[in-house]
This record gives sequence, structure tokens and C-alpha cells, in this order.
Amino acid sequence: MRGDIFRRLIEAHAEGDDASFRKAVLQLAASESAAGHARIADEIRMLVASLPTTARSNVVDIAQPRGELADILEGGFREERLRDIVLTDTTRADLTRVVQENRARAALEAHGVQPRRRLLFHGPPGCGKTLTAAVIAGEMGLPLMTVRLAALFSRFLGATATHLRAVFQEMPRRPGVYLFDEFDAVGQARGDGQDVGEMRRVVTSFLQFIDADRSPSLLIAATNHAELLDRAIFRRFDVVLTFSLPTTDAIADLLRLRLPSHDLPGDLVHLLAARADGLSFADVARACDDAIRSMVLAGETRLREDHLAMAFDASIRRAAEQQHLRA
Repeated sequence: MRGDIFRRLIEAHAEGDDASFRKAVLQLAASESAAGHARIADEIRMLVASLPTTARSNVVDIAQPRGELADILEGGFREERLRDIVLTDTTRADLTRVVQENRARAALEAHGVQPRRRLLFHGPPGCGKTLTAAVIAGEMGLPLMTVRLAALFSRFLGATATHLRAVFQEMPRRPGVYLFDEFDAVGQARGDGQDVGEMRRVVTSFLQFIDADRSPSLLIAATNHAELLDRAIFRRFDVVLTFSLPTTDAIADLLRLRLPSHDLPGDLVHLLAARADGLSFADVARACDDAIRSMVLAGETRLREDHLAMAFDASIRRAAEQQHLRA
């Protein structure tokens, strides 16, 4: 793969094609990240950023898929890091280990060992599964490639498995963190009462593709309904992590993380955390943003307790309404 990149670099330089040159350099950086050479990859990206631009320059974002996959994959580099998310100690330790293993990919392979790179996240909505995928992509310096399920599934028999094959074929060509969100739509149990032949073929195809995959990319599947997954799916993942509703301590940590400049009193943080018990991380984050909006609209620069109380009460009501609709 690197040989192809170096060839494109030389060709682009010889032709004076600045856009293609930059694209090839960024592909080299992604390849180095996937090989575990994070420092080298960061240095390459910094050098690219420092290159002078020309009038004819038209930089191509290598995280944006082209052609057939443009409708199926949505890509982009992420800024999130492990410091930007609230996790349990066990989950943080597991994810840190996965990142370390993939950064040390070359050293592990020299000993005949592969890093763990297939992860399954499950738990209620709003508890950090998608954000965690972005964090891993940010830590690895790789693009987050999200599979659009609506585009993946086709009304034409057999086309869904073909689209799925195209995604797996892209993984060695474009190293990244590939996220299958709402994964139960892909990996649902075969033979259930609602099953049709096409879905059985999709599950079987996924199992075959994941078994054959030897790419440097990471694959993350996230679902709110692990109970719907085919039992054979679980064996294909190296790491299975459960994401649960936050404890009051975790909510307090998120409040400090989301509102660091407002220096909230400790007793207020604990009061709000207790009031928000039962909310998801996403609900709490939304309440924090709503409180800031109220502060700004009031022409103030400091959050008041009533701003926060109103925002959290509204978030609690929304959560109760959603729970009622799902019941």
C-alpha cells in the first residue's frame, strides 16, 4: 500500500499537481497511524498544514468517500479525545488498551500478534456509544467512517450484501474507524419471526466479510438492542462493552466537563446530578446547552441556578415523554 502512495507522490510532484500531492501525503499519514506510528503521522499532517497553498490548489479530503461509496459512508477526522468523555474506570481502561495496541500494531505484528480492533458497544441510547467511536478515531488520528444504513440497504435483492462488500473492500484501502451504528439492523438474529431471506443473507455476508478482514482499520458496531443480535455475531468481536445510564457521580463529572468555565459550586453540582438521576449522558449534555442558551438570551455571562434548574426540568420532562412513547 505504501508503495502505491509513494508512486502517487512522485507522479503528483512531477506533474505539479498540488492537490494530488497533498492527498497522497495525507494518505501516507493515515497509513502510518494505522500501523501504530502516531507521532510520525501527526508530524506528517503538521508538515502538510504548513505547506504554502497555490492558486490552483484544491485539497481533497481523504476522509470523504468518492464514487459508489459516497452515499454509503460518511467520513471525517475527529477532534475528540479520551479526556473529553465520561466513562467508567473499567471502560476507560479497556479503550485505552485498545488504542495502545493499535498504536503498537507494527511491534505486535513482529511477534505474530494482532491488535484488538473489532469492538461491539451496546446499551441504552444517549449513553456515549457513538461519541466513544469518535474518541477512538480522534486518539488514533484516523477518520471516523460512519456507515449510512439507509443507503446500505437496498430494495433490490442481493444489493445490500454487495454494498456491504464494498465497505469491507474499502477498509484496507482507506484506514479508518468504521462505525456501524444501529447495528441490530445489520446483525439481527437469523430465523426469528420477522426474518426474511434477504436479511439472513446480509447477516451471513457480514460474518464472512468480518472473518476475512485483515485490514488495519478498526470496526465498531453500536446497538441499543443487543438482544436482537445473532448469537454468532458476538464471537466475531474482540471487545464487547456495555454502556449504561450514568450514575449521579458520572453526571456530576459530565457537568464539570461541559461547564468548566462557570465554576459551579460543588453543592449545586451534586444537587443537579441527583435531580438528573435516570437521564442519559445526551440528556444531561442537552440540558447544559439549554442552560447556556438561557443565560445568553438573558444578556448575562454567568450561569444562574434557575437557568440550570429550568433546563434540567425540561430535559426530565422530555425523557419521560420519550419513555412513554416507547412503552
